[in-house]
Amino acid sequence: MDDQSAAERLATELRQLRTNAGSPTYAQIARWGSRQRPPVSLGKSKLSLWFSGKSVPEDGRPFAVLVELLEARAQQKSGTPGRGTAAWRMRRTAADQERRRETGGLPRRSAGDDPSASGPTPGTYSVRPPYGELPTRLHGRDSLLADLERALAEGHEQVQVLHGLGGCGKTTAALRLARHARDLGHQVFWVSATTNERLLTGMSQVARELGVDEDGLSRAWAGQSSALDLVWRCLDRAGERWLLVVDAVDDLSAVASEHGSPGDGTGWIRPSRSGLTVVTSRVGNPLLWGTEAVCRAVDMLSAEDGAKVLTDLARDAGPVEDARTLAARLGGLPLGLHLAGSYLAKARRSLGFARGVMDVRPVGDFAGYTAELDRLGAPLLDAGGSFKSGTADQQLRRLVSHTWEISLDLLTRQGLPEARLLMRVLSCFAPTPFPTALLAYGLVAPEGGFPEGFEEGEAAIDALVDVGLLNLVDVAVSVGGSGTANAANLCLTAHPLVLETNAAQVRGGDGTAEVWRAAARVVRWMGGGTDTPDQWRRWQVLVPHVLAALRSAPANDVESLAWFVEVGWASYGYCLASNHRGQADELLRLMMERAVALPEDRPVVGAIRGQYYEAIGDVDEARRLFEESRAEREPQDVETLQFQFRWARALQSTGRLPAAEEQLRAILDGLRSNGSVSNRLLVHSVLVLVLAAQGKDERAAAEAQALMSTIETEPAELGIPLLHHVGHALTETRQTEQAESVYGALLSRLDEADEQLSPLYHDISLQLLDLLLHGGRERAAITLISRLLGLYMPTGNDSPASPASLVDLIQTRLDLQLELAECSSAEDELRGLLRDQLSVSGGIGLLIVELHIALARLFIAQGDFTQAQEQLGLAEKAATAADGGKVPLWTVPLWKARCLCAQDRCAEALGCYEQTVALLADDPDGMACVMEEAADCLATVSGGEAHVGQWESGGRAMD
Repeated sequence: MDDQSAAERLATELRQLRTNAGSPTYAQIARWGSRQRPPVSLGKSKLSLWFSGKSVPEDGRPFAVLVELLEARAQQKSGTPGRGTAAWRMRRTAADQERRRETGGLPRRSAGDDPSASGPTPGTYSVRPPYGELPTRLHGRDSLLADLERALAEGHEQVQVLHGLGGCGKTTAALRLARHARDLGHQVFWVSATTNERLLTGMSQVARELGVDEDGLSRAWAGQSSALDLVWRCLDRAGERWLLVVDAVDDLSAVASEHGSPGDGTGWIRPSRSGLTVVTSRVGNPLLWGTEAVCRAVDMLSAEDGAKVLTDLARDAGPVEDARTLAARLGGLPLGLHLAGSYLAKARRSLGFARGVMDVRPVGDFAGYTAELDRLGAPLLDAGGSFKSGTADQQLRRLVSHTWEISLDLLTRQGLPEARLLMRVLSCFAPTPFPTALLAYGLVAPEGGFPEGFEEGEAAIDALVDVGLLNLVDVAVSVGGSGTANAANLCLTAHPLVLETNAAQVRGGDGTAEVWRAAARVVRWMGGGTDTPDQWRRWQVLVPHVLAALRSAPANDVESLAWFVEVGWASYGYCLASNHRGQADELLRLMMERAVALPEDRPVVGAIRGQYYEAIGDVDEARRLFEESRAEREPQDVETLQFQFRWARALQSTGRLPAAEEQLRAILDGLRSNGSVSNRLLVHSVLVLVLAAQGKDERAAAEAQALMSTIETEPAELGIPLLHHVGHALTETRQTEQAESVYGALLSRLDEADEQLSPLYHDISLQLLDLLLHGGRERAAITLISRLLGLYMPTGNDSPASPASLVDLIQTRLDLQLELAECSSAEDELRGLLRDQLSVSGGIGLLIVELHIALARLFIAQGDFTQAQEQLGLAEKAATAADGGKVPLWTVPLWKARCLCAQDRCAEALGCYEQTVALLADDPDGMACVMEEAADCLATVSGGEAHVGQWESGGRAMD
């Protein structure tokens, strides 16, 4: 041990202390640190460097807590007496001073590292860029590299800061620029700032390469003069142009001068007229980098560019479409793309099993990998990592399960342990915008009070935004009577893989109970009204998070689980009111599953079960709940009547209409003495529907009139869901004028709330349109359709109307315009829609095809067959270009056949009909319809009558 340096001796003694403590794993030590108050970050990468002697521990609380924990454990396990924190700190200080004094910043190597060595060993640190790590091709960075190359060529003085989430490709972009600078003849320096030691070592080497003598270097590194000014004097006076890249500057304090700030121009990062300084960092706050720096975000790759990365690495792993799907699933994160592509490349040479991942199935292509990623989550990605080169810290940065933990460790060292809890809590929810205020109310506010002392939470959020783990976005969540948004809720977003890796940490036991209790405190603040549209924007943001939490919340904490189920029930009310049927069904299924773990006496449990049995039409179970409630309470109790209503609805949905009518009338009798007007109106409207379904038209109409009389005397009771039920009842009893009035009032209310894109608005509009069409009010119908197309055509994926629904509206409006001989306005409107669609869809897709066909229909009706054929040619081109099978290819040859028939060119039309039938081979009903339509053409060609049975022989005879 006498031959050991102080640093090596410290590492040896730390390892012995760990042995005396029972050899706890790094994960155990990290957990012990997280339990301290405040928590202490003892990350695995940090511990590995300390115990191996590759890095001298920094002075501070983490090192002190480590030795305190291990000494206490060693006393317990082996009876080893402790030395005390002061003694350990003396050893640490001696090791740190020795390393700085003896090496001038270069890491010291022991002769023991090489048995053949005697005396000093050669330095192995290099400031040459690692060009060998560059990929063959760099995709999606053309604009960024052009800006950087321009700054290099024009001699910009400003520091170029490449910032973004860990794994986004900052280092790769800087490395590509470094190679470009080398090719231009610039002197290129590459310095790693992953640790303070590496930064100092790199800068001392830069000084050496610029000609600083050893005496001057030693004095500066011994603290006798400024090392920072020494290096920058040399850089400013350099005889040739240079590029300095300082990589991985995540702890900005490491590059600041004493008493200075990172961007004030006095630290390790400075601008210069002699060369360009480029920094890569997870921190992108321009206020921190100062006015002499330009911050350039390194964003995620598009699905197209991501697919290119994957196919570069695993060229034969499947079609480009599958690679594009996988790239989108990975959120365009270059690190994730590299790991997935590398794994698939290795899998092509082996059995395709992921090492280190439990329960993995053989995977050899993009589609299979996507399926396994959905099943196993982000941990699968690390199976594509390589551990053959790089320091421990570099290896950890190349794994999605660890690279973002490095940022959280840094924030903990900076006194923000709340950052880790925030990320863990957010991982309990969906990867969609999450309202920042909920974290304030849920994580910090005292019970029943308002946020107090959220400064720490706000600082943690700011820091997480700075290091790229979170982003801030404005999401409109409430509206005023003018129809325009009057409030925006500040929301947090994170990359999906960041949330997945944090969720994996929670599942792995990293404070699981504490995290889910915190998440439950958050959802307590998610309640509120659901019947009024001014609340719907908020619920639209919250429902994905409620669904995610219901799927993942552990069942062993009943109190927390109860809060998730309670909020799920409130969310369900919103989904029913706004007609989000898919989300409503999923919520009800999940609540039914999770409510099994809750006590039977919780009211929400019974409510969920009653609603569930109604939804699936389980009459027996719905009746059992009603009878149990009646036995426990009075028959006229409101809760008992609610269970009876669920039973009646189950009877209705299963066609047992007389029994449903009997129960509904009994409920109405009970509500007359004990119930709100809104409940009576709801039950009454369902009764009208049941009567109409039994063919009891006169009684249904009489009840509908009684329903309207109640509405006229109690207008204040009418909420939107209730109005919707009333509208249905009036429609079914053919009270057309009153139904139109109700639907019009509903749409006006939704217009005031700016809820035109809600599914409810779309559904009510279609119901109103049906009334207008059946009432022969063509012009009013055209006006409504035009309004709907104007609302929904430009909104793309946000539209509640499917492309097929929009096609129906387009064709219906054209039918009406042809009937009214409004051909000119029809053409103008169709061309306008087509122009708008071409500008956003690139000329492919169902709507493009159908708009061309609609124009062809219009020209056929006008006898302009030249223009009709031109439009059909464009439709065929668009249909051929569309992928994914979303465009029915048979529509174009069918309309070609009709165009030819209209010109009495029946022999040619038969060929198009035959092509249509071939494309409808999997649709017997559609094929039969086309064959029947083609029979007239076949009869004309054959000189007599023809029928469907003659199609195949007659049609093929024409060939």
